[in-house]
Parts: sequence; structure tokens; C-alpha cells
Amino acid sequence: MMRQPSLRLPLLPALLLALLLAVALPSGPAAAQQTGPGLSFAEKGAITLDVAEIEVVNEYVPPLKEPNVEHLLPVTPADTVRLWVQDRLKAGGGSGRARVVIRDASVVEAELERTTGIRGWFTKDQSERYEGKLAVEVLVERPAQGFSGAASVAVARSTTVAEDVSLAEREKAMLDLVRAMAADLDAQLDAAIRANLFPAIIL
Repeated sequence: MMRQPSLRLPLLPALLLALLLAVALPSGPAAAQQTGPGLSFAEKGAITLDVAEIEVVNEYVPPLKEPNVEHLLPVTPADTVRLWVQDRLKAGGGSGRARVVIRDASVVEAELERTTGIRGWFTKDQSERYEGKLAVEVLVERPAQGFSGAASVAVARSTTVAEDVSLAEREKAMLDLVRAMAADLDAQLDAAIRANLFPAIIL
């Protein structure tokens, strides 16, 4: 029989969590900052692009089955990209378009080997590893100015949890993983945009 992902939540807490996320993830920028504790990029300041609109396109389709567990997380990697765009990018031009394309936003769970035999009775092992990936590309098209460019980054993080971890501790570990990936994405994508899309930046 196939092992169920360890991150699967009981039905009632899962329904309550879905209700909370429906409130916590509206389309407005202010509400988007409620995506999770510490998940905000507003203090970094916005990069103003000489385009009329900025669009987020999520090309990553969660498999919704093991070993993937991103769809079970309180805050998904894709959520953090949307929040990053709302906090860090601003459209300040009269024409042109920027597209922020999410290529990968996955979190995969892998079961780790545990100590067996008598020694295993006295050993607390790390039981699961979670590997997260984020790949994002920013595409700018300004036909009137004859400019098109792209900036892309890919980040990855991993974490493990102990076999006796509580649900609350597991959720915290997952949020920490997503937060770490978001911080890496922020730093690297900021640098990539300034290096590769400089002609489209309004200073």
C-alpha cells in the first residue's frame, strides 16, 4: 500500500486552514502581506519597471500526490512569488508588459532510513526530508522602445524533521523552508533584474 504523505492534515483542521487561507490570501497588496509571519518584502522597496502592466503567470502545476506536498502547505512557494511581485515590482510606464513566470514551485517529501533493532529503540532519527525548489523568470516586452529582456533565477532549500515531530513543529519547519527560499529568491532576483533588465528600470 502506498505511504500517505506525512504532512497530510486531519479533515477538520484542513478545512479550517483552507478557510483561513481564503481570508489571508486576497488579491490586495496589504492583505497579501498576511501570507505568513515574516513573509514580507515591502521594507526592501519596489523596483519600478517602465511597463504599463505586470502579470504573474504560474506555469507550475502541482501533481497533488506524493512525493509532492506543496499543495498541503499553509503557505506555498507560489504564494511567496505572488507576494514578492506585489511588494517588489511596480509598473510605472505607459506601455509595455512584464510577465513573472513561475516555472517551478515544488516541495517534495522523502522518507529517510531509520535506525533498526535494539539501537533504534534509543535513537531519535530524522524521519523525513523536504526539498523545495523555486524557479522564476521575469520577461519584459517594450515594443515601442524596441526592448525585450529576461531575468531568471532558481533557488533550492531542504530541511528534515524528527520522527517524533508534532504537527505544529512540522508546519513551522515547512514555513521556515518556504521563508528561506523566498529570501534567496528576493536577493537573487533583485540582482538579476538590475543586471539584465536595467534599460527597463525607472530610477
